[in-house]
Amino acid sequence: MSLATCSSVPVRASAGRAPGASASSKSAPASSRRALAELPRRALSLAAATAAALAVGAGAPDLPRALAIPQTSECATNSCDDADYSNRDLTDQYYTKGSVKRANFRNSNLAGVTLFGADLTEADFTGADLTNANIGQCNLTKTIFKDANLSGAIVSGANMDDVGDIDGSDWTDVIVRKDVNDKLCAKKPTGLNPVTGAPTAMTLFCD
Repeated sequence: MSLATCSSVPVRASAGRAPGASASSKSAPASSRRALAELPRRALSLAAATAAALAVGAGAPDLPRALAIPQTSECATNSCDDADYSNRDLTDQYYTKGSVKRANFRNSNLAGVTLFGADLTEADFTGADLTNANIGQCNLTKTIFKDANLSGAIVSGANMDDVGDIDGSDWTDVIVRKDVNDKLCAKKPTGLNPVTGAPTAMTLFCD
């Protein structure tokens, strides 16, 4: 008797589940059809959202200023030739690829500033702070660096064939090609930098 009771329980449970399973199987095709119908619309929405995010640069990581790709400056589209930037804190500015010929930067703070690729022909940096500044690929023809502090500045690729007055400037930790360094030393620079006290000739390793 107990054996019959035990064997009948699974049979009844199975029979009780069968209607529910049948109802689910009847509703499944309709829900599947609705889900399939929604796929194209959802795909288009996702594509539009992705395109919008890429257009505005959403989610792009912030790069450190030193590692960021140099931007084109206002001086590249509007000439800054002959501008007066003297005696100013310019550490929040940049002059990338700009035309800054004959500009006056005397006694200004340009520490860490990017002037990459700028035309600095005859610009005057007398007494300026150019520590860790980027003047790579700049045109430095007759550019004046008298008493300027260029410690750690980047000058790679700059046109330094005919640099102006460099007496009293500090070139500590500036990597300069040997042929360019020889030309700077040929100018027989003299004087001590008024800020660091370093002799110009010594910072350029002139003999």
